[in-house]
Amino acid sequence: MDRDPIRLFLVDDHVLLLDALERMFRDERDVVVLGRAEGGRAALDRIPLVLPDVVVVDLLMPDVSGIEVTRILRNTHPGIEVVVLAGQHNEAWQRQAFEAGARAWVLKKAPFSRLLEGVRAAARGDWYISTAGSSDAVAEYVSSLLGNGRPGGVMTRREREIAVLLADGYSTKEAAAVLGISPKTAETHRASIMRKLGARNVTDIVRYCIRNRLIEP
Repeated sequence: MDRDPIRLFLVDDHVLLLDALERMFRDERDVVVLGRAEGGRAALDRIPLVLPDVVVVDLLMPDVSGIEVTRILRNTHPGIEVVVLAGQHNEAWQRQAFEAGARAWVLKKAPFSRLLEGVRAAARGDWYISTAGSSDAVAEYVSSLLGNGRPGGVMTRREREIAVLLADGYSTKEAAAVLGISPKTAETHRASIMRKLGARNVTDIVRYCIRNRLIEP
């Protein structure tokens, strides 16, 4: 069964870039652009009105930065995933973006296919970096935050997939192999699942999957 298209919102302070991105995404059958905003403040006003699945936001904007937009959205609308679009590679900014809750980091000099990959990864609940590096680097950024978070939150599609595999008896390493992700990334997803469910062990994950009819009892 075909999935619903990814509902996208674009944020940048340059109109020409917004125009170009909107035209390019228009050709993708699995993406629909719900709207756009010229700057962070306008984005924070408009995004709650349309509730997209994914927001692509420029890192550096004169009013509200992309990192701050990300942090606010993750606090107020945790179901919305964020892709940060950066003009240059900066590891400190990259770390701040992921710690604020971003799912993907894409350089503006990268081909459009990389941005599309980042949007699709974010919609799945995966992490993505268009530059040298991997999701393992992101796992390093966010793993320390998971232990400090409160239980609760919406599980991503990727987290639900891992929860089902764990409930079916797969190890984290085996689940990673099935899904084509690294074991370290799978471990980080597992830690996020445990936190969100307030789970103490895999048995609690099994109970969740049965209650929500993700697996048969």
